[in-house]
Amino acid sequence: MFNPQFIKDYLTEKLNTDYRLSSNSAELIIPSVFIEDDYKRHMSVNLETGLWQCFKTGNQGNFIKLYSILEGISYRAAESKLLFQGAETGLWDLWEDQTAKPKETHEITQKLDTSGFIPVNIDSYDSNNQLVVRAWKFLMDRKLFNLKEFDEEPYYVACEGKYRGRLIIPFKDYDGEIFFFQARSLMHGLNPKYLNPSSENGVKSSNILYPFDFEREHLCICEGPSDAITLNLNGLNATCTVGSTISNVQMQTLREFEGRIILTYDNDAAGTRGIEKFEYLRKKYLMPTFSICTPPIKYKDWNEAHQAGEDLYEWFTEKTYEYNYDNKMLRSLD
Repeated sequence: MFNPQFIKDYLTEKLNTDYRLSSNSAELIIPSVFIEDDYKRHMSVNLETGLWQCFKTGNQGNFIKLYSILEGISYRAAESKLLFQGAETGLWDLWEDQTAKPKETHEITQKLDTSGFIPVNIDSYDSNNQLVVRAWKFLMDRKLFNLKEFDEEPYYVACEGKYRGRLIIPFKDYDGEIFFFQARSLMHGLNPKYLNPSSENGVKSSNILYPFDFEREHLCICEGPSDAITLNLNGLNATCTVGSTISNVQMQTLREFEGRIILTYDNDAAGTRGIEKFEYLRKKYLMPTFSICTPPIKYKDWNEAHQAGEDLYEWFTEKTYEYNYDNKMLRSLD
């Protein structure tokens, strides 16, 4: 629902005119914006839903449409302007599907079993454990480490159990607890290549995002944690969706981010589908437009470009484009 007080305050201040409330106080009765000198007040606005109608002309719509009319701007511009005024307007809930299933939760019901996980850090650099050696080689080949941070146990290797022979890329909460991870095969013939916890702690992969900094001015959204880590190592702020498609739950988290969102999916068919899904959900949740940046064409992904020594921060500075859905085109932010 909308914040009733927001609607009431905006309309009374904008129209600077008398109004009255309906008998149940749910609707604001005001002069119609479509009729000059409408002293009989032919227009009503529901303070809960934001829906309005003019009884004289038949015009009707939602609050964003009314806002765009009063401000003299486009509907899309009205969306963005209201969003940047703050989520307290209640805009998010206006288009929630009333027949939709209850929202999924990503509440942690129990801790993940991480027994058999050995930290891959400075202390294990000269280990004789062959799985640790393999993990170090994998990370060094892909430059997926920062020696200054290795005391913080950024990676693990599973030496026993169902994840044995896999590099563990953890997703940690603010308390340092692992709430999710991606287990990447380190041995030839060990399939599947990636293995994730199967909701054993109440967390679904489609509900979570790789931890990121909410305070930065931008956020890069990648397909997997390796790319997110790669971009973070290049001075960017990145998260991932564990795949090229995004869910409603993930989108509800992203709508709380106030900076620029940059999709960094691979330049392939799956990436294109991911962009289209993101645009669909962006409209559903009334989020501002987003930007796109893809890896240099000669590389298959961000990590390969990173391995080759490309300056990815500079690449983002020069090659980030705003996504223009209406024209199916990209245009430079410069």
